[in-house]
Amino acid sequence: MSDTVNPPPPNKYKSAEIVDLAIRHSNVLALIALIVIAGVASPYFFEWRNIMNFLRGSAPLALVAIGTTIVILSRGIDLSVGSLVGVSATVVAAIIPFNPVLAVTLALVSGLLLGAVNGFLITRFNLQPFIATLAMLISGRGIVYMYTEGSNIVVRDPPKWFSFIGSGYVGPFPTPVVIAVAAFICMILVMRETQFGRHVYGIGANEEACKLFGINVKGVTLRIYMLSGLLSALAGIILVSRLTVAEPNAGHLMELDAISATLIGGTTFTGGIGSLGGTVIGVLVLAILGNTLNLVGISPFLQMFLQGVIIVIAVLMSEMRQKVLK
Repeated sequence: MSDTVNPPPPNKYKSAEIVDLAIRHSNVLALIALIVIAGVASPYFFEWRNIMNFLRGSAPLALVAIGTTIVILSRGIDLSVGSLVGVSATVVAAIIPFNPVLAVTLALVSGLLLGAVNGFLITRFNLQPFIATLAMLISGRGIVYMYTEGSNIVVRDPPKWFSFIGSGYVGPFPTPVVIAVAAFICMILVMRETQFGRHVYGIGANEEACKLFGINVKGVTLRIYMLSGLLSALAGIILVSRLTVAEPNAGHLMELDAISATLIGGTTFTGGIGSLGGTVIGVLVLAILGNTLNLVGISPFLQMFLQGVIIVIAVLMSEMRQKVLK
């Protein structure tokens, strides 16, 4: 009797390869499907003005999500980004009547310093990232409400260059979109071409091994949270420039949207797995979903429910993707 095992027919191999390929690129396929559905659901979706409007609106989230992704890649979490957006927005709106350049500078510095506080609490006091950044979320929002007393800070007659940040155009593209794209390209290069980027992935994959190889894990972690704070501050500046007002609840719950975009893009909480490109896809999925539901008049409460469903599906697909990659 022969021990030879007959191989499966070629069409079975092809079917398995197609399924694997679909799982690997599930987030891209989801984005394409959503674009098709949006175009069918509303005749206004593909209008240039509509596209630029929702891209402009999603630019601050994209900046925050880039920082959030880098944090999660290192197996951390930053719940404070929304509050840091609010702090930077308050700083720039409060100081801009006196010195616009100083206002923008101090807003960026505020995000950088508060991010450093997060990193310091995590690296020096060994607090869990969840606890440290949760404390900053509450404290940061408290600072905003203490200063504003719950009232908006209106920016009257801002300089043209400041208005250009949030409301201007570079050619046919809104300035916030250009800023977000520039930040994305810059961080892609940092993550792929620099030692810092390799260390981020390494810490997320195996922190103890990184320590054995002599990597300054605490130093890298501190810089990760500072970077997240800086990008959040930039998002706050864009919001004030666009709206000409700093609201006390600016950036409220943006941390959840940023985490959602990160998970939809394929980055996992296990660390070391994911990409900024995937996060941009996640931001676009959320932006297109929200825009489409608004165009067809769907309740914002239903939008929140659908976003939750999408996150669950995205996480399940991410787990399937990791199994395929293994």
